[in-house]
Amino acid sequence: MPPLPPAKLQSLTRAMADTAAILLWEVLANRRPADRVLAFHLRGHREFGSRDRRLLSELGYAIFRWWGWLRPLTPATFLAALDAEAGFKPFDPAAPPRELPLDILRGIRIPDWMPLLLATAVTETLEDETGALQFWAEACGVQHLPEEAADTAEARALHITRELGFRTAGPPELEALIPDWAPAEIAAPRPLAELIAWFQRRPPLWLRLQNGDPAAVLAELAAAELRPERSAALPDAVRTGNTRINLYLLPAYREGRVEIQDLASQAVGDVCAPVPGERWWDACAGAGGKTLLLARRMQGKGTVVASDVRAFKLEDVRLRARRAGLFNITSRPWDGRPLPVRKAVYDGVLVDAPCSCSGTWRRNPAARWSLDPQEAAAFPELQLGILTAAASAVKPGGVLVYATCSLFTRENEGVVAAFLRNHPEFSLEPVRHPLTGAATDGQVMTWPWDGDCDVLFAARLRRRPL
Repeated sequence: MPPLPPAKLQSLTRAMADTAAILLWEVLANRRPADRVLAFHLRGHREFGSRDRRLLSELGYAIFRWWGWLRPLTPATFLAALDAEAGFKPFDPAAPPRELPLDILRGIRIPDWMPLLLATAVTETLEDETGALQFWAEACGVQHLPEEAADTAEARALHITRELGFRTAGPPELEALIPDWAPAEIAAPRPLAELIAWFQRRPPLWLRLQNGDPAAVLAELAAAELRPERSAALPDAVRTGNTRINLYLLPAYREGRVEIQDLASQAVGDVCAPVPGERWWDACAGAGGKTLLLARRMQGKGTVVASDVRAFKLEDVRLRARRAGLFNITSRPWDGRPLPVRKAVYDGVLVDAPCSCSGTWRRNPAARWSLDPQEAAAFPELQLGILTAAASAVKPGGVLVYATCSLFTRENEGVVAAFLRNHPEFSLEPVRHPLTGAATDGQVMTWPWDGDCDVLFAARLRRRPL
């Protein structure tokens, strides 16, 4: 990669430092979603080219992925201002961005940890790791990389940061990369350090084959340089190896042949196991990813009713269903109280409940630090209420599936146990784990090591026949 002119290096470094400060302030103090803040920031800087914008986007995710280690190195004035402003205020998407305290932001202009973060972001973004780190070596005034630092990207990054005076008392603990209250909420089958290490890896983009001949669709994705790799566990699931391609512009996506859906989310289809001709209700459909999954599994035969408290989301469901050519989907708003559907008439009901979304911390690292522990503690009561209301729509002998994208036991097994205590007419139904094939009691937990995917919980319950 040819070296950039000094003026360009200086302006890009300053832009990245400004982006880091703005993201930290808006997410940690004002509790705004990182992706929206980043999009708003980039729209205000049209002077950035495509490579610059990609670099700034990667930086945004890297900041929060490593924030637990970066926080102690951040200027004290900036941290004090964050602590004074942070109050877990409800996010209002209609509210205009607050005016930023520029005097405080200048304190984070080029902190000691910035070179390490920049090296991380560039290494994740560009294919040529040697060229990427040489780029930042030159940007930061390190003239050359010694021979002993050429073996791995980590070694090169470490050399750069040492040259720049980056120092710590010792290697930080992995547990510092998630909130200090979170470990007590997690019951992972492997050491917590292994789970956190997975969270620090950039996630792949998973697609689901939806329409057309699978071989032809895979060939189309390969021609678009997406490097598709089909899952052995779920044949419709395809991992892509090139995240720089704008999938939304590809005919395969625009014409409904593929949908974006994480592997763990696709695994819910196996837990539900709908049969063509059945009647299903997706009670918390959101934008309809699992609604389309159910309709696809039913081969377009039968009915899937999609509901959500956010009526505007149901328009997304309708648009996606039309694009996919799935005409067995209908939608009805639901506020969680009076049922929008008839009682006891559905072969299956899926409750993909609102949750802490802690299982997506790998894809959305900013959410680790913006989640209020009190808010997380309130979810089980909400989830149990929705599950209880939706269960009345399951006909005798029918199936009820409860799912969350949460790490926390209280939102998963805890909610299922509370529901079963109050509803003896339901019982867990054993099911094979969709990704590992292991036998379960009806409660399935997917972990990143099961398939390079999100963390997701799903429980399959059967209502007693009459």
